[in-house]
Amino acid sequence: MMETAKGARRTDEYVEEEESRGDAPPEFPFLPPEMIREVLLRLPEKSIGRFRCVSKLFRSLSSDPAFAKAHLDLSLRNDAFPSGRRRLIVSYRHNLYTVDFDSVVDACDGIRDLGAVEILQSPVKSNVVSSCYREGYWVGVVGSCNGLVCTTNVAGDVFLFNLTTGESKRIPGVLDLLNLGTERVRNCGFGFGFHAITDDYKLVALVMGDVLNASVYSLKTDSWKRVGDSRYEYDDDDTNYDGVLVNGAIHWVARHRENGRRVVVAFDLTTEQFKDMAFPDEADECPHRVRGFQLHKLNGRLCMVYNCFEKHGDFWVMNEYGVASSWARVRISVSYSSMKPLCSVRNEEETLMELNGQLVLYNFRNDVSTSLVLKDAELRCVMAADTYIESLISPNQYGMA
Repeated sequence: MMETAKGARRTDEYVEEEESRGDAPPEFPFLPPEMIREVLLRLPEKSIGRFRCVSKLFRSLSSDPAFAKAHLDLSLRNDAFPSGRRRLIVSYRHNLYTVDFDSVVDACDGIRDLGAVEILQSPVKSNVVSSCYREGYWVGVVGSCNGLVCTTNVAGDVFLFNLTTGESKRIPGVLDLLNLGTERVRNCGFGFGFHAITDDYKLVALVMGDVLNASVYSLKTDSWKRVGDSRYEYDDDDTNYDGVLVNGAIHWVARHRENGRRVVVAFDLTTEQFKDMAFPDEADECPHRVRGFQLHKLNGRLCMVYNCFEKHGDFWVMNEYGVASSWARVRISVSYSSMKPLCSVRNEEETLMELNGQLVLYNFRNDVSTSLVLKDAELRCVMAADTYIESLISPNQYGMA
């Protein structure tokens, strides 16, 4: 016992001596760094973040961009994303909130309150001058890929934000895209996606003016490239300016300049070229004076909903990508003026969606909807919502590995 106590005192004295010299104590001498790395790769992101405070070795290993990629690849390959790693991001005016996906799963069992946490250090919010904090001021969510969320605000800023690590990056040169000389500029829409072949995150900007100009930003090179295409013009009725990523391409609704025909425009992230996709045959039957369409994603498939001031009870889903005849009309029992499918729950038995400014669980089999409440958020409606997964991908170090 005396030897043990004496040994413990000697160990404490050794640690204190090492720390006083600025050196770290021995790092698990019986485990080589390679083995520690393999252990860390199999831990949740938040646990790894906490362990970075344990030792210099842990911090060095887990802060490596190659480690972040390997951690994400391993999780995706093993399909190891339990509900705790998937989260919602919700915007209301100038506030952003995150929602634990476990709350959504609980809602399937009748618990309708979702726990929401406000993101106090949002770069989109902090980068706007105080004069922008007025009625109608908003922040938006363009989309998310592999833990990086692309966000915008009314000041024209675009950020890539990792909500798990708190890192953010302001995309440079966005406002320069609007400097098109004498060309009349109406608006700018974005699309965000990951290109697996080049292992790069890309932001596509469509500048709607006299012609539709496109530019692509690469996170790897931190630069823009102009890939203009004047075959299309944006339809002012289709006010969903941000595109949706499906099957390696980003999609918008536009019209051909020659004949005014409405089409789905797909921008292929591999070829960086536009291609036309057929519109649903019956989609133009809306009798309302102001009518438009928005594109979303439902269980991995391209989906089109109405965007007008009137109520609708149907939408379209492209069951086989790129096949015009596979567009299928889906009718629901709830009328909507705005709708965005977010994700499926419990093996696609129910779908979480934004419906008329509220979060709703919809069961397509039973045609039953359940309204959900963000109990910890002071908001009257949902301005925008999206899902994201937790990861360690850094928007500031990507491409350095």
